[in-house]
Amino acid sequence: MSCDLSDTAISQAYEEIVSGQDTNWLILGYHDTRDKISLYSKGTGGLDELRQNLQEEVLYGFLRIENRFVLITYVSEQVSGVRRARALVHGRAVGALFKQAHQIQINASTPADLLEEKVRSKLKLSASDDRPSSPSPQRQQNLRQGTLPGSPKSPIANDPDQDLAPYNVNGSENARREAEKAAREDAEREKIEAAQKRDAEKIAQELAKKRAFEESERKKQEAIDNQKKEKALAEARVRLEAEKKAREEAEKKRNEELRSKFAELEKSGKVLLDGYITVQGGGVYFWKRRYFELRGQTLYLFRDSDDKLPISKLELDSDVSGVSDAQSEVLILNSFKVDFRSTEPYYFFSDDRKTKESFVQAIARYVK
Repeated sequence: MSCDLSDTAISQAYEEIVSGQDTNWLILGYHDTRDKISLYSKGTGGLDELRQNLQEEVLYGFLRIENRFVLITYVSEQVSGVRRARALVHGRAVGALFKQAHQIQINASTPADLLEEKVRSKLKLSASDDRPSSPSPQRQQNLRQGTLPGSPKSPIANDPDQDLAPYNVNGSENARREAEKAAREDAEREKIEAAQKRDAEKIAQELAKKRAFEESERKKQEAIDNQKKEKALAEARVRLEAEKKAREEAEKKRNEELRSKFAELEKSGKVLLDGYITVQGGGVYFWKRRYFELRGQTLYLFRDSDDKLPISKLELDSDVSGVSDAQSEVLILNSFKVDFRSTEPYYFFSDDRKTKESFVQAIARYVK
């Protein structure tokens, strides 16, 4: 499953990026071919522009951020399992082509996986800093020249040239009456103001009592709601713990039954497990669908269920060093990896989760 990287535009764009020219990203793709990889696009707008040029297929990207370089393998969620497997192999070839430059490699399936802050974090670079600009010189001058509006001049209360009316014989009596009238008006006004003040204080007290009552009722209701929430959470925790315990016990029982079944079959020399599985390994870097039989401590691989002789076999006893999930590595559902001490690891993926779990449980018995 080799790929063709002979497009001269790839090396030209790569040199522009690593030599510090304006070009700072490129994208490679297949152009509806199976194995020929060529330059799709390049640009000077950085990660944002690269992300805008992503398409729903298998792509390979190379990016410069400041003085760091990033290799990107983009496999859209819409890509089939076979193309995902091919992308794993071809991605290694692209990585080897750019090996001397990139510091990190990122596997992505959506544009959200390539946000600026995520990539800069992986590169251990600080986030970009946007600071507000200072006021413009014209605005600063306008602020300095601003003036407060002037206060209007008060009118003159008395005219110094006004003639005073002469007092007549009843002037003193009229003055006394005017003074008494003014005193009565002042007293009435003070009385009204005092009444208004008392009314305002009464209203303020009533409002304060109302607010205090409402706050008290709110706190009571809040306490009741919190108690209900805490009770619901406690019940949910108990229920989840019970469900988790039931699942663990069921899983434990199932594993014990499998181990017992495998042990009995192993002693009798019968087939412990069989079926179809897809495998990659043993120096072959492409996926092959095989019929398998696990007999005793040996895994036999056949081209088909009708074959009498296996095309290969793996001795498991004392050679298996670990079994682990491989979905994040090969981007395929129900995939897992088996590590061997005497050879390179083998990758497998099954048609369903149940087959995967049975296979992993059977192989894990030989981990030492």
